[in-house]
Amino acid sequence: MKAGEIGCFLSHYAVWKMIILFGHNLTMVLEDDVRFAPFFRLRLNGILKELSGHDFDLLYLGRKILMDSGERPVTAHTTKPLYSYWTIGYILTLRGAQKLVDGKPLQNMLPVDEYLPIMFDQHPNETWKAHFPRRDLRALSASPLLVHPTHYSGMPGYLSDTEDSPVVLAMPEGSRTEL
Repeated sequence: MKAGEIGCFLSHYAVWKMIILFGHNLTMVLEDDVRFAPFFRLRLNGILKELSGHDFDLLYLGRKILMDSGERPVTAHTTKPLYSYWTIGYILTLRGAQKLVDGKPLQNMLPVDEYLPIMFDQHPNETWKAHFPRRDLRALSASPLLVHPTHYSGMPGYLSDTEDSPVVLAMPEGSRTEL
């Protein structure tokens, strides 16, 4: 993993722990490079009304869709996501935060972009999934998406705290690192 991926994971993990600590029923998590779709609040409120009576733990507001053929609609403006990437924006329930923390991700850390689809059992890597036996996170996605990155790879002004950071090498047991 890269240093930025570790930092990104730990920041999301800290938010999940705070959701649990304070008992927040519904929390919006946004990364620092988010761009809102037009009429974001109106559209989000509409989706949340549509989801009244639907059981979910996580609602992607933005994501990089890696496998969309076969995704099935849940409501007029949501879908059940397949393998996706990015954690640019999502809504998490208290139960969802508890499931993510209960998965003990710090014991087998990987990028948070990989962890979420593992936890809703849509990750293609069976070896990675095997480290997280309870994969019952109930995920949905806004469709169309409500948030996007401000810049994409290769665009002028594109910066990445994760992609441009150094790889962190595994340390022998009992070693210390400043990271």
